[in-house]
Amino acid sequence: MGLCRGVGGIAYPAALSAIPRAWRNENYLVLCVLVLMVAVGLGLLVWAVRATLDARRHGEVRLVMDPFPGAIGGHVGATMDLPTVPYRPDLRFAVTLRCAYHYQTRTGGGDNSSESHEQMVWEGEGAAQVQPQERGSRVAFRLSVPKGLPESEQAVGDSEHHWTVLLESTDPALKFSRRFEVPLFASGAESTWLAHDAAKHPQMQALREAELDAVSDIEPVEGGVRLYQPYGRLWRQNLLWLVMGGAFFGMGMWAGYSGAPALFPVVFGGVGGAMLLWGFYAVSNSLTVQLDREGLRTERRLLGLMLAWQRVPAKDIARLRIKESYTQQSGHQHTTFFRVQVSLRNGKSVTIADSLRGRPVADQMLAMLVKATGYPG
Repeated sequence: MGLCRGVGGIAYPAALSAIPRAWRNENYLVLCVLVLMVAVGLGLLVWAVRATLDARRHGEVRLVMDPFPGAIGGHVGATMDLPTVPYRPDLRFAVTLRCAYHYQTRTGGGDNSSESHEQMVWEGEGAAQVQPQERGSRVAFRLSVPKGLPESEQAVGDSEHHWTVLLESTDPALKFSRRFEVPLFASGAESTWLAHDAAKHPQMQALREAELDAVSDIEPVEGGVRLYQPYGRLWRQNLLWLVMGGAFFGMGMWAGYSGAPALFPVVFGGVGGAMLLWGFYAVSNSLTVQLDREGLRTERRLLGLMLAWQRVPAKDIARLRIKESYTQQSGHQHTTFFRVQVSLRNGKSVTIADSLRGRPVADQMLAMLVKATGYPG
């Protein structure tokens, strides 16, 4: 990390000082690259400042596991002491246990050029227990891990699996977040002194219901449910697409107006335009669904105008299922969004709910629809 900071400390001022020269020379390719470097550098600087302030505020934090190592087919549990955080009954900490598959792909930059990728394999969420500990607080959690998941660093060719624990405060004023890489093996061991399942914490039930209420209205009808997902759901997350898309599109148009080669407005404008379109669609569409004994009816609208509709008789419905949509990353935080689909007997599928943040929220939506409609899940 020190080497990265050193390189960044040299490269960032150099890029900043080179921008006026590229502008004067009308070298728009170099100028666009330099502007992107400066933007990335600013983002890294903000992240570094926040991480430094957080480390100074809370000091070194250790995760004490029970059992150690964590157990696939058993439990992953741990405690964490925070001597600088005075205990309050309203302290809340969310815990996320995640298994990711890390792999490399070759790029066109040479024989040794490669690019790192990460694909989520499994994720569990819960709410930690918080107790007073001397002058500070103790955070404890326990999560169950299903059998059959890959062990830590289980190699698949040149790639391997990693398990991580993310603990973060849900109080914006506290601003606490820590990520730990933890070992997990298929031992089936259980925790000896952590009794509470974080996934079944009462706060998690309330949180999942709030997440569902934020993106959908569910109304019972005879033999099933009517579900409505309004315009603007998850608008804060989708605003990022609009901002980034506008920046890239504006950069491409500006480069074209300034006489840059056609490649610039085509590439930057094309990428930015696609991001703008996706962001606009994400915040401007609504979905109305009725699923009952008669079958399925869906209406997708864009700003109130009919975009697509579908009707499926009950005899063509095979089952309901969950499908991963996409993953967003912010620092160490990975948020995966899911959708619920109706699988048809002809092999096709129809989305009946989207914008579901995290697998537990999607599981709860699926369970509600299965129970209300009688279709298998």
